[in-house]
Amino acid sequence: MTDRHANPDDLELYALGALEGEDRLTLKAHLKTCAECRRQLASAAQTASLVGLAVDPVAPAASVKQALMARVHAEARPAATQKTLAPVRKKRWGLRFSLGFAMATVILALATTWLWKENQRHRQEAARLGAQLEAARAEAAREGEDLRAVAEVISAPDTLTVTLQQQAGGPPGQAHVLFNARTGLVIYAGQMPPTPEGKSYQLWLVPTQGAPVSAGLVEPNQQNGTVLVRLPQGLSPKAFAVTVEPLGGRPQPTGPMVLVGALSS
Repeated sequence: MTDRHANPDDLELYALGALEGEDRLTLKAHLKTCAECRRQLASAAQTASLVGLAVDPVAPAASVKQALMARVHAEARPAATQKTLAPVRKKRWGLRFSLGFAMATVILALATTWLWKENQRHRQEAARLGAQLEAARAEAAREGEDLRAVAEVISAPDTLTVTLQQQAGGPPGQAHVLFNARTGLVIYAGQMPPTPEGKSYQLWLVPTQGAPVSAGLVEPNQQNGTVLVRLPQGLSPKAFAVTVEPLGGRPQPTGPMVLVGALSS
C-alpha cells in the first residue's frame, strides 16, 4: 500500500472478504481518510457481486446439509459427553478382543484334538502294518525252513519213497510219500477226487508196532502242491494210508482206506 492510495489488489481482496491479518487492519484504517480508495472499494465490491450473479444457482445436495448439521451438533455437544464415549469404545474393543481370543482358543483346542486323533490313528495304522510285516516275515521264515526241509528230505540217502495206490471199490487216485525216519519229516503229494460232503482225507503212518500215527489232513488235489508234515523222530513205518474221515479228521482211523502204500521189505 502506498502513502496516497491503497493497492488495487488489496481492495479487491477486501471486497471479497479474503484480505486478512495486518493488511486488512491497515486498509480499513486508510479507508476512513481516503475517499478515492472508498470509491475504488465500492467498485470492486460491485464487480464481486456481478461475478456471483453470473453463475447459475445450484441447490446443494441433501447430504451436504445433513453433514453440515451433523458437524454443528457435534461441535455443540458438551465436552463431557465426548469424554464418555472413550470408555464405551474401550469396552467394545475389549469385548471384541475377548470374543476373538475365545474363538482362537476354541479353534486351537479343536485343532489340537484333531491332531491328537490323527496321531493316534497313524500310530494304530503303523502298529497294524508292523504286525502284518512281522507276520509276513514269520511266514516267509517258515516257508524258507520248509523249503530247506523238503530239499533235505529229497536229497537225504536214507529217505524212503512210497507210492500209495487206490483200493478196490474206492475212488480213483494215487499219491507219493517221501519219509525220513531220522528227521521225522513226511512229504505228501497226491491226486484224489473231492470228498463227500462233511468228510476229509486223512494221511496215516502205519508203524511196524503200535497204532497208526496221524500225519494230518490232505486236500483232494495236491499233485502240484506238496504237504510237509513233521512226525516224531525214529518211527519205523510199514505202510502209509489215506482214509475218509469225518470233517476235521480223527485221532485214529475210523473210515475206509482209499489209498495204501506198503514199504518194500
